[in-house]
Amino acid sequence: MNEQIQNPKRIRFTPEITLGNLLQLLSIAAAVVGLWINMDKRISAMEVRENYAIEERHDLKISINSLTENQAVMARTLDRISILFEQHMKGETK
Repeated sequence: MNEQIQNPKRIRFTPEITLGNLLQLLSIAAAVVGLWINMDKRISAMEVRENYAIEERHDLKISINSLTENQAVMARTLDRISILFEQHMKGETK
C-alpha cells in the first residue's frame, strides 16, 4: 500500500499583499461608492418629483378656488342683470 490516498490540496493563507489584492479592494470600494452616489441621485430625483407634485396640487387648489369665486361673482352679476332687465321690460310695457 505504497499508494495511500493523499489529502486534497489544502487552502493555505499567504500573508502577502499583491497588486491584484489591492486592485480588487479598490474596485470593490469604487463599486460601493458608485452605487451609493447612484442611489443618492435616484432618491433626490424622487424628492424633486414629489415636491413638484405637491406644488402642482397646491396651484390647482388655488385655481379651483379662484374659479369658484369667479363663478359666484358671475352668478350674482347675472342675477343683477336679469333683475335690471325685468325692470326695464316692465318699464317699456307701461
